[in-house]
Amino acid sequence: MLSVAKIQRRNAWRYYIRGVAFGDGRRPVGQSLKDAQELAGLPPGRWLGRGLRALGLTEGAEVSERQLELLFGEGRHPDADRIERGLLDDGVDAATARRLTVLGQPIEEIEARKQTPLLGMDFTFRPQASLVVLWALGDAATRRVIERAHERAVATTLRWLEDEVTETRWASGRGRAKTPALVVAAFRHIDNRDGLPLLFLGRFRSVSLPIPRDSEDHLCGRSAPGTSRLSSLLSGVAGAAVLG
Repeated sequence: MLSVAKIQRRNAWRYYIRGVAFGDGRRPVGQSLKDAQELAGLPPGRWLGRGLRALGLTEGAEVSERQLELLFGEGRHPDADRIERGLLDDGVDAATARRLTVLGQPIEEIEARKQTPLLGMDFTFRPQASLVVLWALGDAATRRVIERAHERAVATTLRWLEDEVTETRWASGRGRAKTPALVVAAFRHIDNRDGLPLLFLGRFRSVSLPIPRDSEDHLCGRSAPGTSRLSSLLSGVAGAAVLG
């Protein structure tokens, strides 16, 4: 199952850090995200998507807390701090150096027009309930088969989104352009808010540019291939029957 939500509030990145990146709860003051993830038994987030090359990022590289804040909280390059320091060292004035790290239209300009920026999209991928039960109760080998199939199904869906679905629209739909390259921060989760087993993957996708409320990074109303792809992968790899 794939659920989608807009990321529009500037402080939403804090929710994703607290509720997804290292599990539900609060970290002790001063504890790093990496230490919190290790304590919760969760892997670090990873960068994915074809848009990484344009930003000079590496696919599979670890996502830091500061990078999430910059991209989804400020609409700036995930490595804006490093880029800004380099520009300042080259003699660029502070205001220009900061502006050069902004991706698309500055959030402040959009908010000054009493409009709401779209900072990204939240994609949550979950296997169907029968597979979650099989994953939760199965042995280590069964769990790993399901996890690998889930990862491959998510990768297939991401490629499909980039190839067939995503486009940027603005000016109430009068302007539009294909968006074949996405920048994705992916985090894996293993339980729900009640502490019960639940395998899912949260992926936070940056849009091409912050755009007003009457515009959106558009997803066409087509059926995503994730669930059927996961079922076929499991049938082929493990011979597992998918219950209804």
